[in-house]
Amino acid sequence: MAGEIMPDPMEIATGAASVAPGGSLVSAVSALKKSMGVESMMEVTRSADRLVASAKSGGFTVTKEAADPLIEVMEEFIDRVNLLDSELVAFDYAPNLGNHDYGKLAAEHLHKSANGDGSARLALKQLRVILERSRDALRIASGRYQEQEEEARDSLSRD
Repeated sequence: MAGEIMPDPMEIATGAASVAPGGSLVSAVSALKKSMGVESMMEVTRSADRLVASAKSGGFTVTKEAADPLIEVMEEFIDRVNLLDSELVAFDYAPNLGNHDYGKLAAEHLHKSANGDGSARLALKQLRVILERSRDALRIASGRYQEQEEEARDSLSRD
């Protein structure tokens, strides 16, 4: 075995995706990595940050009646993301695939794939951040709308 070149475990897993049990998971993660790469997710996160900044500066406002159902849906999705994340605790540790070099290499590669850049787990964490910031922006914008309404009411009552 010394001097032999070992195949990449992810190439084997990807190649076996159509026939191996769990192969659809490998295919789904691969598709996620292609469609929502690290840079794409970071851009969406930056957009959510800009949304919060816009709400804070009064760039947009929204009525409580319009914001509340959206906030409720976002909170429901945040709860779902948290539940999914808790189910991924198995990825905290590299799997035990044996004490031989190939098993150790495969385990290390699988652990990095499950937790590193472009992983579904990282995308899930970024999705939570995006949902939380978007929810916060709606809360802020709703509060600003309420403040403007009260200012207008006070202004009219003084006249």
